Amino acid sequence: MVEHTGSTGLFAIFALSLYSLFIFPYTIYRLCNSGDDQAVVQPYLQGKQKKGLASRVLAKVLTKKNLLLIFFWVLWCVLLWYVNIATKDLKPFDPFEILGLERDASTAEIKKAYRQMSLLYHPDKNPDPKAHAYFASFITKAYQALTDEVSRKNYEKYGHPDGPQAMDVGVALPTWLFTKDSKVAPLMLLALVGFGILLPLGVVSFYMLNSNKYSGPNGVMQETLSFYFASKYSVKEAQSLVRIPETLVCAMEFITLPTPSEQTLGLEELRKMVLRSNPDLKDKNTFWKRKASVLKAHMLLLAHMEREQEHIPATLQADLRFVLTKSPLLLDEMMKIAVMPRPPLGYGWMTPAVAIVEMMQCMAQALSVSARKPVTGSAAKAGAADALAALLQLPQFDSDVLKKLKKQRIQSIKELQDLSAADLGEALRGAGLDAGAVEEVSTFLATLPSVHCRAECEVPGEDEIMEGDAVKCTLQLLVSRRSHNTPGFESQAPSRGSSKAIRAYTPNNPIPKDEAWHVMVVDPSTNAVMAWNKISLVEAEAVGFARSELVEEWERAGPMDGADKKDDRSRSRALATADKFISRYSNGARPGNATRKGAGAGADGEAGAGTDADSETGQVVELAFPIYKAGKYELQVLIMSDSYVGCDRAIPLRLRVVPMTRAVQEGRDAKSQAKAKEWVDSDEEDGDDEGKKKKRGGDGDSDAGSAAGDGDSEDEGDEDINSDEYDSEETGEMESGEDTDDEEDTKALPAAGAKPALTDGSADKDKDA
Repeated sequence: MVEHTGSTGLFAIFALSLYSLFIFPYTIYRLCNSGDDQAVVQPYLQGKQKKGLASRVLAKVLTKKNLLLIFFWVLWCVLLWYVNIATKDLKPFDPFEILGLERDASTAEIKKAYRQMSLLYHPDKNPDPKAHAYFASFITKAYQALTDEVSRKNYEKYGHPDGPQAMDVGVALPTWLFTKDSKVAPLMLLALVGFGILLPLGVVSFYMLNSNKYSGPNGVMQETLSFYFASKYSVKEAQSLVRIPETLVCAMEFITLPTPSEQTLGLEELRKMVLRSNPDLKDKNTFWKRKASVLKAHMLLLAHMEREQEHIPATLQADLRFVLTKSPLLLDEMMKIAVMPRPPLGYGWMTPAVAIVEMMQCMAQALSVSARKPVTGSAAKAGAADALAALLQLPQFDSDVLKKLKKQRIQSIKELQDLSAADLGEALRGAGLDAGAVEEVSTFLATLPSVHCRAECEVPGEDEIMEGDAVKCTLQLLVSRRSHNTPGFESQAPSRGSSKAIRAYTPNNPIPKDEAWHVMVVDPSTNAVMAWNKISLVEAEAVGFARSELVEEWERAGPMDGADKKDDRSRSRALATADKFISRYSNGARPGNATRKGAGAGADGEAGAGTDADSETGQVVELAFPIYKAGKYELQVLIMSDSYVGCDRAIPLRLRVVPMTRAVQEGRDAKSQAKAKEWVDSDEEDGDDEGKKKKRGGDGDSDAGSAAGDGDSEDEGDEDINSDEYDSEETGEMESGEDTDDEEDTKALPAAGAKPALTDGSADKDKDA
């Protein structure tokens, strides 16, 4: 019977293999993970660039996670070194390696090597017992395997000069576990079964039983979503900002928050603190009679928005961080519920959606919800509440500072931003702020983003918006900050195409957060959110920083809103025809802004300018929504920050939706068929032109001339087709019995300034219509 023994070398190999299965995937994850705290763009100069480049690089590299990764790899190297030492006995018998010879060594070289090894390990020369054992077991055997005929045959046949060797069966466990007097074998067996089988099985079972409690990328519990969707405290159609916290704290994450007895004194102190800031809560029994964990989360939230974080008892600081970490994720889920399409038109709710984003702003800047209540009385005026809240979000600002600034005739955050550095410091010091607070406020003012937007609505491929159409709203966005003009900011400015996020400047929030923007197309008259998206404006800021003159140009030209520009239809048709021509004769380039830009550069003789059309338009965001009823719509595009108060934008969208008649539908179908036939014919003509070029050989000048001539004829044909289709559609609308305003708008089309784009035939048809 074969006796099983342990093998330290095999155990080392086994341990290294298991460890490698962990460290290699973890390293790949750390290298590919772009969501690290350092993988962000700061909108301000860190430390006013007092640190050198080397110190900043070291600060980014020597993070806790990176140091932990380095420690793991050092441990892996140590384990690899131990494997090399522990596996020396496991190497096969190799006489050439033992004697230090090449495979083609001669007999003289073998004898010479043996004599040299004898001088080192022979018992007569070296009295060390280990040297004697090595000489007898390895050097002598190696010499015999290479010189003795029988030993050499045994080595070639069995791998050892002594012939077949007994099988040595080893277990990948340390040798000391298999000593005869050891009593740890049963314990080791239990440990292997427990940690190797039962523990992984229990972990997997626990995960599978609890994984169904969570949903979505934010890891929000399913019961929380059910509370937010359908319960007494669910998101409601007319829910205002003051009611958002009541829904937020009803999450299962906060309901299951433990409240041990050690927090009793801390909760009493927190209660007194909340009552000092919110005395109106004293007589609200429904507020205090809720579950202890929900009440604790709500009070911590109120204390945070009153900027009382430093006064919260130490026993509640961990719960405060938990509430501030979970709340943004929960607000995201509430936002998704608010903008969820609902019958009959499939639109969301505007009032709770706007309130939820305002709650995000209050949490980011630790701003009380009461600061955003509408101003009443003699001080009431448009935007007064927003101006007050925008000032109160500044660090170290309170009602006393606002009163002192009001005496200096400073009542808005823009008035502070317009001051020079010296005047700003003097005004803030006059309001009672010290030097540190002045520097913090200056950084905040330089960090505040300004969003510049142009919006336009259209139905792709159509000249009119009909009822039942899917409207595409295209936004062009730029972001600028005053910190962009600070010397040295280019070293950390965002780059176009970067996947990094922009870190929000939230000095009163201990939890770092990234800037995000909520873009919505809303109809205030019906409280509807027609389209919504949450985006990051890294690309818009990269363009705004690199092309500051573009921001100034947009400001001079004014915002391009989504008004119903009927006079631009002829121009749109001309651009569409030009796009088709460019797409056919510019090596397959697709039509669009970039192609249009390139064509213009070529026409001006600046083909080598190499300007990027995207940098002229900023970050492009597209929103799509359906329109079901004809009429005139006064919509808005809301661009709201989840990090700052007073940086939101509202862009008006004026749409005129025409009734969909049978004649119009038939005209659109015919138009689609004509376009399909047109592109098929153009492909066939391109194939014929290529065949003619091959037949003509190398006559390049004549080819270029014919191509230009063909392009002109194709362009004219496109204009005829487009104008005919447009006139047929207008004729169909007239037959359907539109109102007088629409008829007057239709008759005014030829005077839009795009007369050259229309052929004589199309002009006659317009006149007849």
